[in-house]
Amino acid sequence: AASSHEPIQITGKRHNGILISEDDWRSIQETLYLLSIPGVRESIRKGLKTPIKNCKKDLKW
Repeated sequence: AASSHEPIQITGKRHNGILISEDDWRSIQETLYLLSIPGVRESIRKGLKTPIKNCKKDLKW
C-alpha cells in the first residue's frame, strides 16, 4: 500500500478507518498547514496561471 500510495480501508464493528503511509500523512498535514496561511492559496493559483516564460530564473531568497 505504501509504495502505491493506496489507502487501506479498515472495517470495524463500530467504526471504520483508513490506513495511509506516514509519508502520505505528512504530505496531507503540510498541505493543510500551507493552505491555512492567509494568501497562500491565492498565491499558488496566481503562480499556476503565470506562463513559464514570465517566471524568474534566479530567485533571491
